[in-house]
Amino acid sequence: MNEARPDIGKARPSTSMARADIAFEVNGAAVSVSVPPVRRLSQVLRDELRLTGTKVGCDAGDCGACTVLVDGEPVCACLVPAASVSGASVTTVEGLGNGRLSALQASFLEHGAAQCGICTPGLLVAASALLEHNPAPSEAETQDALGGVLCRCTGYRKIIAAVMDAARREPSKVSAAPHPPAGTFSPYSDG
Repeated sequence: MNEARPDIGKARPSTSMARADIAFEVNGAAVSVSVPPVRRLSQVLRDELRLTGTKVGCDAGDCGACTVLVDGEPVCACLVPAASVSGASVTTVEGLGNGRLSALQASFLEHGAAQCGICTPGLLVAASALLEHNPAPSEAETQDALGGVLCRCTGYRKIIAAVMDAARREPSKVSAAPHPPAGTFSPYSDG
């Protein structure tokens, strides 16, 4: 015989979720946050640190829009527990140009490689990692490096052309280019 449970239907007292203190570097600056251990890196970047350039498309690691660099390697921030980056160096799209557009970002603008802007930060970060490891990639290597980031607007031709063009530029021009004029649309950091 089933006896009635007296706790059914009653509110349970709330228990505070454990928090993890995480210290890491983001775009060259030391940061420290206290978040639930299950919090994703994408959430910490966007919600806690207000780095909204990192987009969240699918929240399942399928689209690559949230790609960031962790210790120089591209990862989907929506799959990374924030606690796992303690002591690591994280680079987001905001950190690619050090306050200015990088040559890669400028090349995306010149080639029309940025359309709706959702995938653009992930593509820029993935392409930046490629060019850091291989300054003169072939088209096939470029396609492979960008294969984890889905774009539904461009068909990839303009994106690949932008990366290949940035790779051909002289090193002094690759580091940074001036910002576009005030009021110019930039898909790289809006929320």
